Amino acid sequence: MYEKARIGIDPVIFTIHENKLKVLLRKREKEPFKKKYELFGGLIEKNENAKSALKRKLKEVLDTNKFFFKQFHTFTNPKRDPRMRTISIGYVALIEKSNVKNFNDWFDINKISQTTNHPLQTKLAFDHENIIRKATIFLKENLDFFAKHLLPDKFPLNMLQSIYEIILEEKFDNRNFRKQMINSFVKETEEYEKKVSHRPAKLYLFNG
Repeated sequence: MYEKARIGIDPVIFTIHENKLKVLLRKREKEPFKKKYELFGGLIEKNENAKSALKRKLKEVLDTNKFFFKQFHTFTNPKRDPRMRTISIGYVALIEKSNVKNFNDWFDINKISQTTNHPLQTKLAFDHENIIRKATIFLKENLDFFAKHLLPDKFPLNMLQSIYEIILEEKFDNRNFRKQMINSFVKETEEYEKKVSHRPAKLYLFNG
């Protein structure tokens, strides 16, 4: 006999703000886990596939179509939702900070944990802490591919280096980093930064 199950999507929505990797969360208004924080997930509706459900949810939450997403894992623990078995397809979603309308519900990824001394004051709803942890690992492991989705179309190399340092939590030698990026991923333009208080830096584009 087959067990009935619901299927949903759980996007882990990341951006870079105030030199921190941040994730978007909301506080639950009903049980189970009332008043605990959760991801902006939802169930796949009758005439949707996972991708169309995710696009609907991200457009609703972010109020823009300027985002990127990538599936990274499917969560199938039969006890992950106390109401009934719910299978969730996890996605990494990225939005460049200039496309974010406000930052009220964005939380520093390094301050989300099961301990009781972080800003959320209690662990997240369902298995969402585990989903966020796996999504963060996936982001780090694929940063060469993902970094461009956290940047404007044209950017100075120090901004790209900052993205790597924030997400990977390590410092890079400026000269070596520039050399590696220019040889592998980016090309320079003839344009420079505008309206900056320091000497304008040359702007770059990602190859392709």
